[in-house]
Amino acid sequence: MKRRLISNGIVLGITLTISGALAPHALSSNAHLPQPWRQDAVVQGRDEAYNTERFLHELTFDHLQAIPAVTDNGIRGTGGSVSSRRLYLDFRFRNDFGFDHDRQGFLLDIQRSEDLDGAYQRQLVGFRHNLTDRTELWIQGDVFSNKSESDVYFSARQYLNGNSWIHGSWILPDTYFNDKSDTDDEFIHKPQSFFMQWHQAPEATHPTLGTTASLTVSPKSEFLSRTENLQVVNESLKAALTHRFRWNNWRWHLEVSGERTRRDYQLFGADKPASSAFSRDHIKLDSRVTDTGRRFHPHIGLSYLDLDEEGFFGRALNDIGSVRRREPTVYGGLSLPLSPRSRLSPGLYLSTPDIRQSFAENRDRRHHGFTGKLALPFETIISKQDHAVLTLNPTFYLHKFGFGGGNLQLHWPM
Repeated sequence: MKRRLISNGIVLGITLTISGALAPHALSSNAHLPQPWRQDAVVQGRDEAYNTERFLHELTFDHLQAIPAVTDNGIRGTGGSVSSRRLYLDFRFRNDFGFDHDRQGFLLDIQRSEDLDGAYQRQLVGFRHNLTDRTELWIQGDVFSNKSESDVYFSARQYLNGNSWIHGSWILPDTYFNDKSDTDDEFIHKPQSFFMQWHQAPEATHPTLGTTASLTVSPKSEFLSRTENLQVVNESLKAALTHRFRWNNWRWHLEVSGERTRRDYQLFGADKPASSAFSRDHIKLDSRVTDTGRRFHPHIGLSYLDLDEEGFFGRALNDIGSVRRREPTVYGGLSLPLSPRSRLSPGLYLSTPDIRQSFAENRDRRHHGFTGKLALPFETIISKQDHAVLTLNPTFYLHKFGFGGGNLQLHWPM
């Protein structure tokens, strides 16, 4: 951990507000981070009806550099244009500032990202205390000036061997809401979330290999929002499994992530039905292999996205609808060195999505056929010693004539 780079890293992260970098697709799922209950998610929901290329954009803008992964310290981010008015953003700055011979630590974890309920941001601050050489206790908070919005995290981590661990968190979202809120909104049944993670790294010399399994469970909660004229019962489960390994010259990446969410709304007012349920079932698969024995490190992969949503989508859309998307994508590319500190890694993404979206307010979308993109990520090593990489990634549509969106990434391990 290189402390002298921390202040520069923070400045770069805030200045750019978007970041990430390059090695054929890291694709580390944010489900490997705790994803607790969010008030804006269950009340507002997302504020857009996805266009045809929405998930193709995310795939071509996903993290391309293996480190830092979501379990590591450093700056990790990517941002790209998914429409004329919207930016897809996934940024994280995380560091453990150890002191007292590393028996204690100040924890800082800044996140700006989005899920299927829309954009979110977290600024987790906290402390780590080592009970033993292998056992840690953490306490963190996502703290706001409005005390009713603060979340509290209680965590423990047990190291098994090397850099492998089991980690558990008990999360209390909006902990003091009923006592501190200046609105008439209230929890009928307070939310809580439980996060479990197992991480196994085979060798310190190969930090990008190994297995990570993560699970966030948010049991049933009930929230009454008189401000938005609704009452909602929510329960959800989010999970991810990632496995990376080498076999001779072949580097393999396998990942599966998913979500199951159920909500029941009571809607007050004459403009909507008295009640409406909402269900979401989502799964994403990715399998990829890279031939490291060849000069240009060719890689090929297969991604599959399955999304079913039905019911009331929250006050942001204020609409009842149904979404069914099946999106298989084949992709591949090369890495072409241009100089000792730069390279170009062109990639092709070929998809045949089956999309059926219908809403009461005429936001319907139907598509069954080919979509594709050409990506031309240009990577520059801005600090070889620290493995810091900046990437500019223009993309172009293949199924129609036009620019497919620009993408900027920065990865800076610490």
